[in-house]
Amino acid sequence: MSFSFFSKLRHKREHLRLIKNELQRVRERIAAQVEDYEPYVRHYMEEVCKGQGKMIRPGLALLTAAATGGIRDEHVSFAALLEMLHMATLIHDDVLDKADTRRDRPTVNALWGNELAVLLGDTLLSQAMVLGTRIGDLQFNQRMALCTRDLCQGEVEQSTRLWDTEMTRDDYYEIIRKKTATLFAMAMSGAAMLQGLDEDMTEHLHRMGTLLGVSYQIYDDCLDLLGVDKEAGKTLGTDVQKGKLTLPIFFLMESDSEDVAVEVRECVENRRELDLVRLRRTAAFQEAIRLSVNEGLQRNEEAREVLWMLPESEAREALAETTYRMDEMMQECCCDERFEL
Repeated sequence: MSFSFFSKLRHKREHLRLIKNELQRVRERIAAQVEDYEPYVRHYMEEVCKGQGKMIRPGLALLTAAATGGIRDEHVSFAALLEMLHMATLIHDDVLDKADTRRDRPTVNALWGNELAVLLGDTLLSQAMVLGTRIGDLQFNQRMALCTRDLCQGEVEQSTRLWDTEMTRDDYYEIIRKKTATLFAMAMSGAAMLQGLDEDMTEHLHRMGTLLGVSYQIYDDCLDLLGVDKEAGKTLGTDVQKGKLTLPIFFLMESDSEDVAVEVRECVENRRELDLVRLRRTAAFQEAIRLSVNEGLQRNEEAREVLWMLPESEAREALAETTYRMDEMMQECCCDERFEL
């Protein structure tokens, strides 16, 4: 199984062809940010900036720009800003999760320890904000600042609600909207703002990004329960170990299989790690994954409804293709051989 959003298309990369050159410019612009650092910081940041990954958020921003009038230099800088902000959050996530690999590379905390990793994540985030001041107007930068605040608040809420039996599914959706979907939404609405689109269309694209971001996080939560570290390119299973209540866990606690529901709820109440090896062999586990995947697929379908409001173009079809590929990835979770009965 391939675990990336755009790289799923290794055998069919037509939509990436549209933004291939611009994505390379984004990578170059991120690398160029290193020159702004003091010499004693530059060495560390050169290593940090090598951690660019699937470029999901930059890809959404660039395709949105291409579908709404064309990609300008401001869009390239904006895409770089998004990826830098995302990279900073991943550095902090890896510290919190005690993860030692990310994208088949040692994490920053594995290389230099937690304290320096947190500081380097902050340094990258601050440089992203500096880059933001060079593009857009006051309204754009206010929206970017609110996005960043939402992202941070989502992470705080998630970290303070571990093993929380009072947490609801609505709470879960609000947390992932903030910590994950807010950057997807900003990628699409920010590109629209830089394009000068009206407020209605900007908000429609913001909603589409939110839907895709929520769907992506649901997929990632399923992957954490199903995946193999070597295949995913990162440390998995950290959600369960830390007591994060994700959508599949909610469905397990609500399962018709009373034994499984009681076991999972008792584990949460007693802050005890789940026996995933055993749970994966149950019909209740497979059903929890299936129900979670269906929630993600529904949001992908809603996201596509926004696309038909845009004029027909290759870029619009490329955006549609990303949603269909996301469907395929999520559906593969339901066919995972590791929990076949």
